[in-house]
Amino acid sequence: PSTESLRWASDKYEMRKRLNVFNKKMNPRYARVVANTKAERARLIEKVGFPMIIKPTNMVGSLLVNICYHEEDLERILRAGFRKLKTAYAKDERLEEPKLIAEEYIEGDLYSIDSYVNSRGQVYHCPLVRQKTAREIGRDDFYNYLQITPTALKTSTVARAEAVTEEAIHALGLRNVTAHTELMKVDDEWKVVEVGPRPGGLRDNLYRLSCDIEHTVNDILIRIPRKPVVPKRCQGFSAYLKFFAEKEGLIQEMKGIKKIEELESFRTITINKRVGDRALFAKNGGRAVFTLVLYNSERSKLLADIRRIEKTVDIKVKSRVARTKKTAT
Repeated sequence: PSTESLRWASDKYEMRKRLNVFNKKMNPRYARVVANTKAERARLIEKVGFPMIIKPTNMVGSLLVNICYHEEDLERILRAGFRKLKTAYAKDERLEEPKLIAEEYIEGDLYSIDSYVNSRGQVYHCPLVRQKTAREIGRDDFYNYLQITPTALKTSTVARAEAVTEEAIHALGLRNVTAHTELMKVDDEWKVVEVGPRPGGLRDNLYRLSCDIEHTVNDILIRIPRKPVVPKRCQGFSAYLKFFAEKEGLIQEMKGIKKIEELESFRTITINKRVGDRALFAKNGGRAVFTLVLYNSERSKLLADIRRIEKTVDIKVKSRVARTKKTAT
């Protein structure tokens, strides 16, 4: 891929500009955020409207993604956002300029798809992945709580998603690369959330388990270039779950984790935080307490085990209590 195409695909603002030139229907309304001033907030409200999403232009994992419903929300989120953004970039030793973008908030179902693009622009698609966000389970956050593949969508619906994905890939000029595209399904239309010049998170495990796709090998083949191997049928269903605490604070107790390993669908677990660590939401720069990979040959059994996990796991945290000042008289 060219330097320009990688820059367009790695920066959400540059990506939106390219998609707008190619096909405006793929894009929500958007604008770059340059400051937290009254004039700038008025410009964003006029151009994007409420509700709007505020997020970094080149970070992953739904970090520092927030929704605004009115100007007071916008002022507060921008004030905290610019400060936290600099800290997050410094922590990850990122070289890019810290930037924020405002986007129209769209209600719909979130999906993603990984695609192999050869040197001539031919695209080979992996199965779609359904992504259930934290907001769908009642949390005030935007991280991907559940990712499951393959989906139960009709063949014609999948074909429309793949067509929009190819348009976005061609708009960004990506070649010899694995592209990760997130899409929002709104009724019968597909909107592009983002396109990344990289495989999606943990897709190698999900695709291998459910469809016998060697994702990492295909990522190499498409760059040689050789034709990737994508079986037409899948033998089962795999899922990836991220667990965050329901509240922010110090973790006091983690119940039910050992019982997860006894389930038929269990494959692997990665524990990122322990008792005594601080739990933060993704919108405030936090990471998952633990993540899970599940697989079952039957979709109904996989969904049943996910429900058992939701009923079993309990992460207790101690919220920070504001200190009261003593007044001497």
